[in-house]
Amino acid sequence: MGKILDAVVLILYPVIVVVGMTYLGVRWTALIILVLLGRRIIGLVLSNKEGTRIILYQAIAMAAIVGIAAASKSPFALRIAPFMISLTFITVFASSMRGVPIIERFARLADPNLSEAEVRYCRKLTKAWMGVLVANSALVFSAAFVEDKILWTVLVGPVSYALLGAAFVVEYPYRKRRFQKFNLKNPVDRILKKLIVP
Repeated sequence: MGKILDAVVLILYPVIVVVGMTYLGVRWTALIILVLLGRRIIGLVLSNKEGTRIILYQAIAMAAIVGIAAASKSPFALRIAPFMISLTFITVFASSMRGVPIIERFARLADPNLSEAEVRYCRKLTKAWMGVLVANSALVFSAAFVEDKILWTVLVGPVSYALLGAAFVVEYPYRKRRFQKFNLKNPVDRILKKLIVP
């Protein structure tokens, strides 16, 4: 349940900010978000899992920015917070290139026995996703300077998510076609197999 709440808060952050600033003001909106982030930080600290360390850093970075918003009543601080999250994702992807790329780690969860071609592809794909994340971060950063609340919400919400979604929608079928590996329990893979297998 906690993970679902965290995901909802992250995805709906722009809506929470706009609705909160409209009806409660900047400080109360920031304080509510801080409570939600505090719950997340405490949960991550108590879980003490290696895989949650990056998520913990993200939550702390966001809490710091939102805390500044609460102290200064700065709507800009609330608008810039998603950019900080974008930066942490870029950092995670970039730092993984020194060892096992993060895409390869995800791929090995589904298939521990990756071929050499798949390993090379994972490294290239990690770099490609870094480019996508940089483009998305530039969008989110630029949006922070937009004072129109509705336009900011659209840019940071639907437009940003659409950019990330489009990258996945383009890459996923290409990967399936290239390596011909399909999970027949997955309805999407079943459809793709019928469409792209020669």
